[in-house]
Amino acid sequence: MSKKKFILLSILKTWFFSTVISSILLIVFMNLTKPEVTEYPRNCDMSGLAYGLVIIWILFLGIASFSSLLSLVRSFQSKIKTALCWLLLPIIFIIYYFFMITEGQKISGEDILFFLIANFPWFVFWVFYYSKFNRLFFKQIDS
Repeated sequence: MSKKKFILLSILKTWFFSTVISSILLIVFMNLTKPEVTEYPRNCDMSGLAYGLVIIWILFLGIASFSSLLSLVRSFQSKIKTALCWLLLPIIFIIYYFFMITEGQKISGEDILFFLIANFPWFVFWVFYYSKFNRLFFKQIDS
């Protein structure tokens, strides 16, 4: 398998699996933190907004992960530059997202859980594929 095909499949698999896992975790989180309602109001409670936010955020992380394609360029073929191509832009996005959801206010436990639900599955899969990329393609270069 070529490097380009591996990277594109990694982006697609990471996006798909992290979206599914984050959505499941968010469903569990929302059900556990659901307030007791004695009287159902007629207006919308906007609880579905969190699902849309997580799905769109994971899509943005998937778009940011296209920076990993820079590792195909000859000048980015060292291990450090490849790590920067794969991880720098997504990590900057994740840090920005953390400050975006806290809005400069005091950080609560729910904010941290929501942040982890939105970012941790994607980041775990992405680091897994990055390490697999290094094992497959840098081993060939060293040999």
